[in-house]
Amino acid sequence: MSWNLIKQSDLRKAEEIVISRTKAGGDLRVALGYPNVYEVGMSNLGLQVVYDILNSMPGVVCERFFLPSEKEIAEFERCGRELFTMESQRPLKEFQVVAFTVAFEPDYVNLVRILDLADIPIFSEDRLKGGFPLILAGGAVSLLNPEPIADFIDVFCLGEAEDFLPGFAERFREWQRSASDDTEELLRELASLPGAYIPSFWQAFYGEEGEFAACLPKEGKPENRLERLHLSADRYAEECRHSQILTENTELGRSGLIEISRGCAFNCRFCTVGFSYPKIRWKPLNKIWEAIEALRRHTDKVGLISATAGTYPHIEELCQMLIDNKLSVAFSSLRVDSLPDCMLRALTAGGSKTVTLAPEVGSDELRRVANKLFTDVQYLQTAGRAFEAGVVNLRMYSMIGLPGERRDHLQALIDLAAQTRKLQVACGRGAGKITLSTGQLIPKPFTPFQWHKVLDKKTAADYFRILERGIAKLGGVAFSGESPKWAMIQALLARGDRRLSRVIAEVCKGASPAQWLQACRRAGIDADRELYGERDPESQAFPWFHLTPAANLERLRKDRAKAFEYAGKLSAVK
Repeated sequence: MSWNLIKQSDLRKAEEIVISRTKAGGDLRVALGYPNVYEVGMSNLGLQVVYDILNSMPGVVCERFFLPSEKEIAEFERCGRELFTMESQRPLKEFQVVAFTVAFEPDYVNLVRILDLADIPIFSEDRLKGGFPLILAGGAVSLLNPEPIADFIDVFCLGEAEDFLPGFAERFREWQRSASDDTEELLRELASLPGAYIPSFWQAFYGEEGEFAACLPKEGKPENRLERLHLSADRYAEECRHSQILTENTELGRSGLIEISRGCAFNCRFCTVGFSYPKIRWKPLNKIWEAIEALRRHTDKVGLISATAGTYPHIEELCQMLIDNKLSVAFSSLRVDSLPDCMLRALTAGGSKTVTLAPEVGSDELRRVANKLFTDVQYLQTAGRAFEAGVVNLRMYSMIGLPGERRDHLQALIDLAAQTRKLQVACGRGAGKITLSTGQLIPKPFTPFQWHKVLDKKTAADYFRILERGIAKLGGVAFSGESPKWAMIQALLARGDRRLSRVIAEVCKGASPAQWLQACRRAGIDADRELYGERDPESQAFPWFHLTPAANLERLRKDRAKAFEYAGKLSAVK
Protein backbone atom coordinates (compact mmCIF):
# COMPACT_ATOMS: atom_id res chain seq x y z
CA MET A 1 0.00 0.00 0.00
CA SER A 2 1.34 3.47 -0.90
CA TRP A 3 0.66 6.15 1.68
CA ASN A 4 1.66 8.75 -0.91
CA LEU A 5 -1.49 8.02 -2.93
CA ILE A 6 -3.71 8.31 0.15
CA LYS A 7 -1.92 11.51 1.20
CA GLN A 8 -2.48 13.09 -2.22
CA SER A 9 -6.18 12.22 -2.08
CA ASP A 10 -6.45 13.67 1.43
CA LEU A 11 -4.71 16.89 0.36
CA ARG A 12 -7.24 17.39 -2.44
CA LYS A 13 -10.14 16.81 -0.07
CA ALA A 14 -8.66 19.22 2.49
CA GLU A 15 -8.73 22.00 -0.11
CA GLU A 16 -12.39 21.44 -0.97
CA ILE A 17 -15.47 23.25 0.28
CA VAL A 18 -18.19 20.58 0.40
CA ILE A 19 -21.76 21.84 0.18
CA SER A 20 -23.37 18.39 -0.13
CA ARG A 21 -21.64 15.58 1.71
CA THR A 22 -21.78 11.88 0.94
CA LYS A 23 -24.06 9.97 3.32
CA ALA A 24 -22.94 7.01 5.37
CA GLY A 25 -24.43 3.56 4.82
CA GLY A 26 -26.87 2.97 2.01
CA ASP A 27 -27.83 -0.14 0.07
CA LEU A 28 -26.63 1.12 -3.32
CA ARG A 29 -23.07 2.38 -3.58
CA VAL A 30 -22.06 4.19 -6.77
CA ALA A 31 -18.54 5.24 -7.73
CA LEU A 32 -18.90 8.23 -10.07
CA GLY A 33 -15.96 9.29 -12.18
CA TYR A 34 -14.71 11.60 -14.87
CA PRO A 35 -12.17 10.07 -17.27
CA ASN A 36 -9.57 12.78 -16.84
CA VAL A 37 -7.49 14.22 -14.03
CA TYR A 38 -9.06 15.79 -10.95
CA GLU A 39 -8.53 19.39 -12.09
CA VAL A 40 -10.41 18.76 -15.35
CA GLY A 41 -13.12 16.56 -13.87
CA MET A 42 -13.99 18.99 -11.08
CA SER A 43 -14.47 21.70 -13.73
CA ASN A 44 -17.36 19.69 -15.21
CA LEU A 45 -20.78 20.70 -13.90
CA GLY A 46 -22.41 17.55 -15.26
CA LEU A 47 -20.35 15.40 -12.91
CA GLN A 48 -21.36 17.50 -9.92
CA VAL A 49 -25.04 17.47 -10.91
CA VAL A 50 -25.11 13.67 -11.14
CA TYR A 51 -23.19 13.48 -7.83
CA ASP A 52 -25.87 15.69 -6.21
CA ILE A 53 -28.79 13.75 -7.72
CA LEU A 54 -27.46 10.37 -6.60
CA ASN A 55 -26.58 11.52 -3.07
CA SER A 56 -30.02 13.09 -2.66
CA MET A 57 -31.71 9.73 -3.34
CA PRO A 58 -32.57 7.71 -0.19
CA GLY A 59 -30.22 4.79 0.34
CA VAL A 60 -27.82 5.77 -2.43
CA VAL A 61 -24.21 6.66 -1.61
CA CYS A 62 -22.12 8.23 -4.36
CA GLU A 63 -18.36 8.78 -4.21
CA ARG A 64 -15.94 10.29 -6.76
CA PHE A 65 -12.91 9.10 -8.68
CA PHE A 66 -10.71 10.53 -11.42
CA LEU A 67 -7.82 9.55 -13.65
CA PRO A 68 -4.64 9.78 -11.58
CA SER A 69 -1.74 11.89 -12.83
CA GLU A 70 1.02 10.08 -14.71
CA LYS A 71 3.18 10.19 -11.58
CA GLU A 72 0.34 8.72 -9.51
CA ILE A 73 -0.35 6.03 -12.13
CA ALA A 74 3.28 4.95 -11.88
CA GLU A 75 2.85 4.72 -8.10
CA PHE A 76 -0.36 2.67 -8.42
CA GLU A 77 1.40 0.25 -10.75
CA ARG A 78 4.54 0.09 -8.61
CA CYS A 79 2.76 -0.75 -5.36
CA GLY A 80 -0.09 -2.81 -6.85
CA ARG A 81 -2.79 -0.63 -5.28
CA GLU A 82 -6.19 -0.62 -7.03
CA LEU A 83 -7.78 2.70 -7.94
CA PHE A 84 -10.01 4.00 -5.13
CA THR A 85 -12.59 6.71 -4.55
CA MET A 86 -11.81 10.02 -2.89
CA GLU A 87 -14.40 9.92 -0.12
CA SER A 88 -13.86 6.51 1.50
CA GLN A 89 -10.74 5.39 -0.40
CA ARG A 90 -12.46 2.08 -1.15
CA PRO A 91 -11.45 0.28 -4.38
CA LEU A 92 -13.79 0.92 -7.29
CA LYS A 93 -14.51 -2.77 -7.77
CA GLU A 94 -16.13 -2.93 -4.31
CA PHE A 95 -18.98 -0.67 -5.52
CA GLN A 96 -22.11 -2.08 -7.14
CA VAL A 97 -22.06 0.53 -9.90
CA VAL A 98 -19.16 2.38 -11.50
CA ALA A 99 -20.51 5.34 -13.48
CA PHE A 100 -18.71 7.65 -15.91
CA THR A 101 -19.58 11.12 -17.15
CA VAL A 102 -17.93 11.31 -20.57
CA ALA A 103 -17.77 14.65 -22.38
CA PHE A 104 -14.93 14.43 -24.92
CA GLU A 105 -13.74 11.71 -27.31
CA PRO A 106 -10.02 11.91 -26.36
CA ASP A 107 -11.04 10.79 -22.85
CA TYR A 108 -12.11 7.37 -24.16
CA VAL A 109 -8.60 6.03 -23.62
CA ASN A 110 -8.66 7.37 -20.05
CA LEU A 111 -11.85 5.45 -19.31
CA VAL A 112 -10.11 2.21 -20.22
CA ARG A 113 -7.03 3.19 -18.25
CA ILE A 114 -9.20 3.74 -15.18
CA LEU A 115 -10.86 0.31 -15.45
CA ASP A 116 -7.45 -1.27 -15.81
CA LEU A 117 -6.11 0.57 -12.73
CA ALA A 118 -9.20 -0.56 -10.82
CA ASP A 119 -8.55 -4.20 -11.77
CA ILE A 120 -11.97 -4.36 -13.46
CA PRO A 121 -12.11 -6.24 -16.81
CA ILE A 122 -12.37 -3.59 -19.50
CA PHE A 123 -14.71 -5.48 -21.85
CA SER A 124 -18.31 -5.94 -20.75
CA GLU A 125 -18.40 -9.54 -22.00
CA ASP A 126 -15.67 -10.40 -19.48
CA ARG A 127 -17.68 -9.00 -16.56
CA LEU A 128 -20.84 -11.09 -16.95
CA LYS A 129 -19.52 -13.55 -14.41
CA GLY A 130 -17.46 -12.81 -11.33
CA GLY A 131 -19.40 -10.20 -9.36
CA PHE A 132 -17.93 -7.11 -10.98
CA PRO A 133 -19.59 -3.67 -10.78
CA LEU A 134 -22.07 -2.63 -13.44
CA ILE A 135 -20.45 -0.03 -15.72
CA LEU A 136 -22.77 2.88 -16.53
CA ALA A 137 -21.92 5.84 -18.79
CA GLY A 138 -23.61 9.09 -19.75
CA GLY A 139 -22.77 12.66 -20.59
CA ALA A 140 -22.29 14.42 -23.91
CA VAL A 141 -21.10 11.21 -25.57
CA SER A 142 -24.59 9.77 -25.18
CA LEU A 143 -26.05 12.55 -27.34
CA LEU A 144 -23.67 11.82 -30.21
CA ASN A 145 -21.91 8.53 -30.92
CA PRO A 146 -21.18 6.16 -28.01
CA GLU A 147 -20.20 3.26 -30.30
CA PRO A 148 -16.37 3.53 -29.99
CA ILE A 149 -16.66 2.63 -26.29
CA ALA A 150 -19.71 0.35 -26.64
CA ASP A 151 -17.79 -2.83 -25.83
CA PHE A 152 -16.63 -1.40 -22.49
CA ILE A 153 -20.01 -0.18 -21.19
CA ASP A 154 -22.86 -2.26 -19.77
CA VAL A 155 -25.47 0.52 -19.89
CA PHE A 156 -25.53 3.96 -21.46
CA CYS A 157 -27.91 6.64 -20.27
CA LEU A 158 -28.88 8.28 -23.54
CA GLY A 159 -29.59 11.98 -23.14
CA GLU A 160 -30.38 13.88 -19.96
CA ALA A 161 -29.92 11.92 -16.75
CA GLU A 162 -32.26 13.67 -14.30
CA ASP A 163 -35.24 11.40 -14.97
CA PHE A 164 -33.16 8.30 -15.75
CA LEU A 165 -31.27 7.85 -12.49
CA PRO A 166 -34.22 7.24 -10.10
CA GLY A 167 -35.64 4.51 -12.33
CA PHE A 168 -32.19 3.00 -12.78
CA ALA A 169 -31.62 2.85 -9.01
CA GLU A 170 -35.01 1.22 -8.41
CA ARG A 171 -34.49 -1.45 -11.09
CA PHE A 172 -31.03 -2.19 -9.72
CA ARG A 173 -32.41 -2.57 -6.20
CA GLU A 174 -35.15 -4.93 -7.38
CA TRP A 175 -32.48 -7.10 -8.99
CA GLN A 176 -30.44 -7.01 -5.76
CA ARG A 177 -33.47 -8.05 -3.70
CA SER A 178 -34.01 -11.04 -5.96
CA ALA A 179 -30.57 -12.30 -4.85
CA SER A 180 -29.73 -13.00 -8.47
CA ASP A 181 -26.15 -12.94 -9.67
CA ASP A 182 -27.14 -13.06 -13.34
CA THR A 183 -25.90 -9.77 -14.84
CA GLU A 184 -27.65 -10.45 -18.12
CA GLU A 185 -30.96 -10.68 -16.25
CA LEU A 186 -30.25 -7.24 -14.77
CA LEU A 187 -29.43 -5.83 -18.20
CA ARG A 188 -32.74 -7.11 -19.57
CA GLU A 189 -34.57 -5.37 -16.74
CA LEU A 190 -32.69 -2.12 -17.39
CA ALA A 191 -33.24 -2.32 -21.16
CA SER A 192 -36.91 -1.41 -20.74
CA LEU A 193 -36.02 1.89 -19.04
CA PRO A 194 -36.53 4.96 -21.27
CA GLY A 195 -33.10 6.21 -22.32
CA ALA A 196 -31.26 2.96 -21.53
CA TYR A 197 -28.96 1.59 -24.23
CA ILE A 198 -27.47 -1.87 -23.66
CA PRO A 199 -24.76 -2.23 -26.34
CA SER A 200 -24.45 -6.00 -25.86
CA PHE A 201 -28.06 -6.36 -27.05
CA TRP A 202 -27.12 -4.83 -30.42
CA GLN A 203 -24.87 -6.17 -33.15
CA ALA A 204 -22.79 -4.31 -35.74
CA PHE A 205 -22.65 -5.56 -39.35
CA TYR A 206 -20.04 -4.84 -42.00
CA GLY A 207 -19.77 -5.01 -45.77
CA GLU A 208 -17.47 -7.14 -47.89
CA GLU A 209 -14.68 -4.54 -47.75
CA GLY A 210 -14.98 -4.05 -44.00
CA GLU A 211 -17.10 -0.91 -44.21
CA PHE A 212 -19.70 -0.35 -41.50
CA ALA A 213 -23.18 -1.37 -42.69
CA ALA A 214 -25.62 -1.28 -39.76
CA CYS A 215 -26.15 -1.75 -36.04
CA LEU A 216 -29.24 -3.86 -35.35
CA PRO A 217 -30.90 -5.32 -32.24
CA LYS A 218 -30.13 -8.99 -31.64
CA GLU A 219 -33.80 -9.43 -30.78
CA GLY A 220 -36.83 -7.42 -31.88
CA LYS A 221 -37.61 -5.45 -35.01
CA PRO A 222 -34.67 -4.16 -37.10
CA GLU A 223 -36.34 -0.76 -37.49
CA ASN A 224 -36.28 -0.15 -33.73
CA ARG A 225 -34.39 2.98 -32.76
CA LEU A 226 -33.37 4.07 -29.30
CA GLU A 227 -34.86 7.27 -27.94
CA ARG A 228 -32.84 9.82 -26.01
CA LEU A 229 -34.24 11.44 -22.88
CA HIS A 230 -34.95 15.17 -22.98
CA LEU A 231 -36.59 17.15 -20.20
CA SER A 232 -39.57 19.33 -21.05
CA ALA A 233 -39.15 23.07 -20.57
CA ASP A 234 -41.37 22.95 -17.47
CA ARG A 235 -39.50 20.01 -15.97
CA TYR A 236 -36.15 21.66 -16.71
CA ALA A 237 -37.28 24.86 -14.98
CA GLU A 238 -38.26 23.10 -11.73
CA GLU A 239 -34.80 23.24 -10.17
CA CYS A 240 -31.42 24.82 -10.75
CA ARG A 241 -28.64 22.51 -9.62
CA HIS A 242 -25.15 23.86 -9.07
CA SER A 243 -21.65 22.89 -7.94
CA GLN A 244 -21.67 20.87 -4.74
CA ILE A 245 -17.92 20.91 -4.17
CA LEU A 246 -15.71 23.97 -4.64
CA THR A 247 -11.95 23.88 -5.06
CA GLU A 248 -9.22 26.16 -6.38
CA ASN A 249 -7.91 23.20 -8.37
CA THR A 250 -10.16 23.70 -11.39
CA GLU A 251 -9.98 25.63 -14.64
CA LEU A 252 -12.13 28.42 -13.18
CA GLY A 253 -10.65 28.44 -9.69
CA ARG A 254 -13.10 28.33 -6.80
CA SER A 255 -16.10 29.21 -8.96
CA GLY A 256 -19.57 27.89 -8.29
CA LEU A 257 -21.01 26.61 -11.56
CA ILE A 258 -24.67 27.05 -12.51
CA GLU A 259 -26.37 25.98 -15.74
CA ILE A 260 -28.74 28.70 -16.95
CA SER A 261 -29.81 27.06 -20.22
CA ARG A 262 -29.64 23.83 -22.17
CA GLY A 263 -29.55 23.71 -25.96
CA CYS A 264 -28.97 26.56 -28.40
CA ALA A 265 -31.14 28.59 -30.74
CA PHE A 266 -28.23 29.15 -33.15
CA ASN A 267 -27.81 26.11 -35.38
CA CYS A 268 -24.16 26.46 -36.33
CA ARG A 269 -23.59 23.55 -38.68
CA PHE A 270 -20.35 22.33 -37.10
CA CYS A 271 -21.65 22.48 -33.52
CA THR A 272 -23.47 19.63 -31.82
CA VAL A 273 -25.32 21.70 -29.20
CA GLY A 274 -28.00 23.16 -31.48
CA PHE A 275 -28.77 19.73 -32.92
CA SER A 276 -28.39 17.58 -29.79
CA TYR A 277 -31.36 19.06 -27.94
CA PRO A 278 -34.88 19.50 -29.31
CA LYS A 279 -35.26 23.12 -28.18
CA ILE A 280 -33.45 25.64 -26.01
CA ARG A 281 -34.69 25.75 -22.40
CA TRP A 282 -33.99 28.43 -19.81
CA LYS A 283 -33.80 28.38 -16.04
CA PRO A 284 -36.10 30.93 -14.35
CA LEU A 285 -34.26 33.94 -12.94
CA ASN A 286 -35.46 33.28 -9.40
CA LYS A 287 -34.12 29.70 -9.53
CA ILE A 288 -30.77 30.93 -10.81
CA TRP A 289 -30.54 33.45 -8.03
CA GLU A 290 -31.46 30.84 -5.42
CA ALA A 291 -28.50 28.79 -6.65
CA ILE A 292 -26.23 31.83 -6.55
CA GLU A 293 -27.35 32.59 -2.98
CA ALA A 294 -26.52 29.02 -1.96
CA LEU A 295 -23.06 29.31 -3.50
CA ARG A 296 -22.17 32.81 -2.32
CA ARG A 297 -22.01 31.58 1.28
CA HIS A 298 -18.81 29.87 0.17
CA THR A 299 -17.47 31.83 -2.80
CA ASP A 300 -17.79 35.17 -4.59
CA LYS A 301 -17.06 33.59 -7.99
CA VAL A 302 -19.84 32.33 -10.24
CA GLY A 303 -19.59 30.48 -13.55
CA LEU A 304 -22.74 30.56 -15.69
CA ILE A 305 -23.02 27.65 -18.12
CA SER A 306 -24.87 28.34 -21.36
CA ALA A 307 -24.19 28.03 -25.08
CA THR A 308 -25.87 31.38 -25.61
CA ALA A 309 -26.03 33.39 -22.38
CA GLY A 310 -26.39 36.66 -24.30
CA THR A 311 -29.90 35.71 -25.41
CA TYR A 312 -31.10 34.77 -21.92
CA PRO A 313 -34.44 36.64 -21.56
CA HIS A 314 -33.40 38.23 -18.24
CA ILE A 315 -29.70 38.75 -18.90
CA GLU A 316 -29.75 42.50 -18.13
CA GLU A 317 -31.36 41.95 -14.73
CA LEU A 318 -29.14 38.99 -13.91
CA CYS A 319 -25.95 40.88 -14.76
CA GLN A 320 -27.00 43.88 -12.70
CA MET A 321 -27.72 41.63 -9.73
CA LEU A 322 -24.24 40.14 -10.05
CA ILE A 323 -22.65 43.60 -10.18
CA ASP A 324 -24.71 44.93 -7.26
CA ASN A 325 -23.68 41.96 -5.14
CA LYS A 326 -20.00 42.33 -6.13
CA LEU A 327 -19.78 38.84 -7.56
CA SER A 328 -17.14 37.81 -10.08
CA VAL A 329 -18.68 36.05 -13.06
CA ALA A 330 -17.48 33.93 -15.96
CA PHE A 331 -19.59 32.78 -18.91
CA SER A 332 -18.90 29.44 -20.59
CA SER A 333 -19.43 30.92 -24.04
CA LEU A 334 -19.53 34.41 -25.54
CA ARG A 335 -21.10 34.87 -28.97
CA VAL A 336 -20.01 37.67 -31.27
CA ASP A 337 -23.60 38.28 -32.39
CA SER A 338 -25.20 38.18 -28.93
CA LEU A 339 -22.91 39.83 -26.40
CA PRO A 340 -24.78 42.71 -24.73
CA ASP A 341 -22.91 45.44 -22.88
CA CYS A 342 -24.36 44.23 -19.56
CA MET A 343 -22.38 41.00 -19.85
CA LEU A 344 -19.18 42.91 -20.55
CA ARG A 345 -19.84 45.16 -17.55
CA ALA A 346 -20.44 42.14 -15.32
CA LEU A 347 -17.25 40.48 -16.53
CA THR A 348 -14.99 43.46 -16.04
CA ALA A 349 -16.64 44.53 -12.77
CA GLY A 350 -15.70 41.11 -11.44
CA GLY A 351 -12.09 41.52 -12.53
CA SER A 352 -12.02 39.63 -15.84
CA LYS A 353 -9.28 40.89 -18.15
CA THR A 354 -9.45 38.21 -20.85
CA VAL A 355 -12.35 37.03 -23.01
CA THR A 356 -12.71 34.62 -25.91
CA LEU A 357 -14.58 35.55 -29.09
CA ALA A 358 -14.94 33.23 -32.07
CA PRO A 359 -14.80 34.85 -35.52
CA GLU A 360 -14.45 31.21 -36.72
CA VAL A 361 -13.00 32.32 -40.08
CA GLY A 362 -11.91 35.59 -41.66
CA SER A 363 -14.50 35.72 -44.44
CA ASP A 364 -18.17 36.66 -44.27
CA GLU A 365 -18.92 34.33 -47.19
CA LEU A 366 -17.15 31.31 -45.69
CA ARG A 367 -18.85 32.00 -42.38
CA ARG A 368 -22.20 31.52 -44.13
CA VAL A 369 -21.20 27.92 -44.93
CA ALA A 370 -21.17 27.26 -41.18
CA ASN A 371 -24.42 29.22 -40.66
CA LYS A 372 -22.57 31.94 -38.78
CA LEU A 373 -24.48 35.01 -39.90
CA PHE A 374 -22.40 37.85 -38.41
CA THR A 375 -19.81 39.79 -40.42
CA ASP A 376 -16.22 40.89 -39.90
CA VAL A 377 -17.55 44.37 -39.17
CA GLN A 378 -19.83 43.03 -36.43
CA TYR A 379 -16.98 40.98 -34.97
CA LEU A 380 -14.72 44.05 -34.80
CA GLN A 381 -17.52 46.11 -33.25
CA THR A 382 -17.97 43.48 -30.53
CA ALA A 383 -14.22 43.26 -29.92
CA GLY A 384 -14.08 47.06 -29.68
CA ARG A 385 -16.88 47.13 -27.11
CA ALA A 386 -15.01 44.51 -25.10
CA PHE A 387 -11.82 46.59 -25.07
CA GLU A 388 -13.73 49.75 -24.19
CA ALA A 389 -15.40 47.91 -21.30
CA GLY A 390 -12.01 47.05 -19.79
CA VAL A 391 -11.01 43.77 -21.43
CA VAL A 392 -7.24 43.67 -21.96
CA ASN A 393 -6.54 40.33 -23.66
CA LEU A 394 -8.57 38.65 -26.40
CA ARG A 395 -8.50 35.04 -27.54
CA MET A 396 -9.82 34.56 -31.07
CA TYR A 397 -11.11 31.06 -31.78
CA SER A 398 -11.12 29.92 -35.40
CA MET A 399 -11.17 26.77 -37.49
CA ILE A 400 -9.96 25.31 -40.75
CA GLY A 401 -11.60 22.65 -42.90
CA LEU A 402 -15.00 24.08 -43.79
CA PRO A 403 -16.37 23.13 -47.23
CA GLY A 404 -15.39 25.70 -49.85
CA GLU A 405 -12.37 27.00 -47.92
CA ARG A 406 -9.51 28.43 -49.99
CA ARG A 407 -6.01 29.60 -49.11
CA ASP A 408 -7.01 33.25 -49.45
CA HIS A 409 -9.47 32.67 -46.61
CA LEU A 410 -6.46 31.96 -44.39
CA GLN A 411 -4.95 35.31 -45.29
CA ALA A 412 -8.29 36.93 -44.53
CA LEU A 413 -8.14 35.41 -41.05
CA ILE A 414 -4.61 36.74 -40.55
CA ASP A 415 -5.82 40.18 -41.68
CA LEU A 416 -8.70 40.00 -39.21
CA ALA A 417 -6.26 39.25 -36.40
CA ALA A 418 -4.17 42.25 -37.49
CA GLN A 419 -7.26 44.48 -37.45
CA THR A 420 -8.15 43.20 -33.99
CA ARG A 421 -4.68 44.10 -32.73
CA LYS A 422 -4.91 47.62 -34.20
CA LEU A 423 -8.29 48.04 -32.52
CA GLN A 424 -6.84 46.83 -29.22
CA VAL A 425 -4.07 49.42 -29.40
CA ALA A 426 -6.47 52.18 -30.46
CA CYS A 427 -8.62 51.44 -27.40
CA GLY A 428 -5.65 51.86 -25.09
CA ARG A 429 -5.14 48.13 -24.47
CA GLY A 430 -1.83 47.78 -26.30
CA ALA A 431 -0.17 46.16 -23.29
CA GLY A 432 -2.48 43.19 -23.72
CA LYS A 433 -2.19 40.49 -26.33
CA ILE A 434 -4.25 38.72 -28.96
CA THR A 435 -4.11 34.94 -29.32
CA LEU A 436 -5.44 33.29 -32.45
CA SER A 437 -6.35 29.72 -31.47
CA THR A 438 -7.17 27.52 -34.45
CA GLY A 439 -8.65 24.05 -34.53
CA GLN A 440 -9.74 21.71 -37.28
CA LEU A 441 -13.33 20.95 -38.22
CA ILE A 442 -14.36 17.52 -36.96
CA PRO A 443 -17.61 16.60 -38.77
CA LYS A 444 -19.62 15.47 -35.75
CA PRO A 445 -22.53 13.00 -35.65
CA PHE A 446 -26.05 14.39 -35.93
CA THR A 447 -24.90 17.69 -37.48
CA PRO A 448 -25.34 18.74 -41.13
CA PHE A 449 -21.62 18.10 -41.65
CA GLN A 450 -21.78 14.45 -40.56
CA TRP A 451 -21.56 13.38 -44.22
CA HIS A 452 -18.57 15.67 -44.89
CA LYS A 453 -15.00 14.39 -45.17
CA VAL A 454 -12.22 15.40 -42.81
CA LEU A 455 -9.54 17.75 -44.14
CA ASP A 456 -6.53 15.55 -44.91
CA LYS A 457 -3.59 15.94 -42.53
CA LYS A 458 -1.15 17.17 -45.21
CA THR A 459 -3.45 20.03 -46.24
CA ALA A 460 -4.29 20.76 -42.61
CA ALA A 461 -0.59 20.95 -41.67
CA ASP A 462 -0.02 23.29 -44.63
CA TYR A 463 -2.90 25.54 -43.55
CA PHE A 464 -1.62 25.70 -39.98
CA ARG A 465 1.85 26.68 -41.24
CA ILE A 466 0.37 29.49 -43.34
CA LEU A 467 -1.49 30.85 -40.32
CA GLU A 468 1.47 30.49 -37.98
CA ARG A 469 3.86 32.28 -40.36
CA GLY A 470 1.35 35.02 -41.08
CA ILE A 471 0.61 35.65 -37.40
CA ALA A 472 4.34 35.65 -36.56
CA LYS A 473 4.68 38.82 -38.63
CA LEU A 474 2.17 40.66 -36.43
CA GLY A 475 3.32 42.27 -33.22
CA GLY A 476 1.27 41.52 -30.11
CA VAL A 477 -0.48 38.49 -31.66
CA ALA A 478 0.31 34.85 -30.82
CA PHE A 479 -0.80 31.71 -32.64
CA SER A 480 -1.94 28.39 -31.21
CA GLY A 481 -2.84 25.52 -33.52
CA GLU A 482 -3.73 21.90 -32.84
CA SER A 483 -1.90 18.89 -34.24
CA PRO A 484 -3.44 17.67 -37.53
CA LYS A 485 -2.36 14.11 -36.69
CA TRP A 486 -4.21 14.13 -33.36
CA ALA A 487 -7.21 15.86 -34.97
CA MET A 488 -7.36 12.87 -37.30
CA ILE A 489 -7.48 10.49 -34.30
CA GLN A 490 -10.18 12.60 -32.65
CA ALA A 491 -12.22 12.40 -35.87
CA LEU A 492 -11.91 8.60 -35.85
CA LEU A 493 -13.11 8.50 -32.25
CA ALA A 494 -16.02 10.85 -32.98
CA ARG A 495 -17.21 9.02 -36.09
CA GLY A 496 -16.12 5.41 -35.57
CA ASP A 497 -17.97 2.17 -34.87
CA ARG A 498 -17.51 -0.29 -32.03
CA ARG A 499 -14.44 -1.91 -33.61
CA LEU A 500 -12.62 1.08 -32.14
CA SER A 501 -13.10 -0.40 -28.67
CA ARG A 502 -10.40 -2.95 -29.53
CA VAL A 503 -8.16 -0.18 -30.83
CA ILE A 504 -8.62 1.92 -27.68
CA ALA A 505 -7.87 -1.08 -25.49
CA GLU A 506 -4.64 -1.66 -27.41
CA VAL A 507 -3.32 1.92 -27.27
CA CYS A 508 -4.74 3.13 -23.93
CA LYS A 509 -1.36 3.26 -22.20
CA GLY A 510 0.10 5.62 -24.77
CA ALA A 511 0.59 5.55 -28.53
CA SER A 512 1.57 7.87 -31.37
CA PRO A 513 -0.90 8.66 -34.17
CA ALA A 514 0.98 6.20 -36.38
CA GLN A 515 0.49 3.45 -33.77
CA TRP A 516 -3.20 4.31 -33.60
CA LEU A 517 -3.49 3.81 -37.36
CA GLN A 518 -1.62 0.51 -37.16
CA ALA A 519 -4.05 -0.66 -34.47
CA CYS A 520 -6.96 0.42 -36.70
CA ARG A 521 -5.64 -1.71 -39.54
CA ARG A 522 -5.35 -4.71 -37.25
CA ALA A 523 -9.00 -4.14 -36.22
CA GLY A 524 -10.10 -4.08 -39.87
CA ILE A 525 -10.72 -0.32 -39.97
CA ASP A 526 -9.75 1.57 -43.13
CA ALA A 527 -8.97 4.98 -41.60
CA ASP A 528 -8.62 6.71 -44.97
CA ARG A 529 -12.06 5.57 -46.03
CA GLU A 530 -13.58 6.55 -42.69
CA LEU A 531 -12.02 10.02 -42.69
CA TYR A 532 -11.48 11.24 -46.22
CA GLY A 533 -14.42 9.96 -48.22
CA GLU A 534 -17.43 12.23 -48.76
CA ARG A 535 -20.58 10.33 -47.76
CA ASP A 536 -23.82 10.13 -49.70
CA PRO A 537 -26.34 12.23 -47.70
CA GLU A 538 -28.96 9.56 -48.39
CA SER A 539 -26.77 6.93 -46.71
CA GLN A 540 -28.08 5.31 -43.55
CA ALA A 541 -24.77 3.58 -42.80
CA PHE A 542 -23.43 5.48 -39.84
CA PRO A 543 -22.57 3.81 -36.51
CA TRP A 544 -24.89 6.19 -34.63
CA PHE A 545 -27.98 5.90 -36.85
CA HIS A 546 -29.74 3.40 -34.57
CA LEU A 547 -29.95 6.24 -32.03
CA THR A 548 -32.70 8.76 -32.61
CA PRO A 549 -31.44 12.33 -33.15
CA ALA A 550 -33.11 15.41 -31.70
CA ALA A 551 -33.16 16.91 -35.21
CA ASN A 552 -34.61 14.63 -37.88
CA LEU A 553 -32.33 13.49 -40.69
CA GLU A 554 -34.29 15.28 -43.41
CA ARG A 555 -33.68 18.59 -41.66
CA LEU A 556 -29.96 17.81 -41.43
CA ARG A 557 -29.84 16.93 -45.14
CA LYS A 558 -31.51 20.19 -46.11
CA ASP A 559 -29.13 22.16 -43.93
CA ARG A 560 -26.17 20.35 -45.48
CA ALA A 561 -27.47 21.22 -48.95
CA LYS A 562 -27.57 24.91 -47.99
CA ALA A 563 -24.00 24.72 -46.71
CA PHE A 564 -22.73 23.17 -49.92
CA GLU A 565 -24.68 25.66 -51.99
CA TYR A 566 -22.69 28.45 -50.31
CA ALA A 567 -19.49 26.40 -50.58
CA GLY A 568 -20.08 25.88 -54.31
CA LYS A 569 -20.34 29.62 -54.85
CA LEU A 570 -17.04 30.11 -53.03
CA SER A 571 -15.31 27.44 -55.11
CA ALA A 572 -16.47 29.16 -58.30
CA VAL A 573 -14.68 32.37 -57.29
CA LYS A 574 -11.14 32.55 -58.65
